[in-house]
Amino acid sequence: MGNRISKIKPKIFFQTKSKEYEKLKSYLPDDDKEINRHHTHHFLKRCLFKNNFSSPIEQKLIRNQCKVLDVACGAGTWLLDLSINYPKSNFFGLDKKPLFPKEIKPENLKFIQADILNGLPYPDDEFDFVHQETMILAYTPDQWNFVISELVRVTKPGGWIELVEPYSFAIGAGPLFVEFYTSGYTLYSVYISIYLYI
Repeated sequence: MGNRISKIKPKIFFQTKSKEYEKLKSYLPDDDKEINRHHTHHFLKRCLFKNNFSSPIEQKLIRNQCKVLDVACGAGTWLLDLSINYPKSNFFGLDKKPLFPKEIKPENLKFIQADILNGLPYPDDEFDFVHQETMILAYTPDQWNFVISELVRVTKPGGWIELVEPYSFAIGAGPLFVEFYTSGYTLYSVYISIYLYI
């Protein structure tokens, strides 16, 4: 322990046998369990933060035909919640996995299956509010640069982009933990990248 080098041999903790995971090249499952996790995460977060967003757009959502895009929308829970509460606005969800509802949804909500890494299939300056959540480990640093440029491209001047990501770094960490955390994050990102593109 402490500053010594560990003699414990590394183990692989992330394994799956699902052909669906291999077919979609994703690090998250796409089954009912994942959909339920997505719903639970959404409602827990809404309860804790007392809202679905932090950006100051509520009045625009209430009064205007606000256009909202949720990138990597998963099961679409966030959009379903907003589209019911703000019927005068239009909501669009995009995900590379078709976890979102295809038939039973409000009329002001549309979903498409697409991957942001291939570019967003929308024109420039299209949305008043763009949202993306819990994708911190889904992209490499270079991919993040592209993703952010795409989010900016489709957002109207004066619009809002909201990235909701966990802050998992230990506050007050010492230099050894910082080095460990940084190397672990880099290794995990490389592992995910290799896993996604093999």
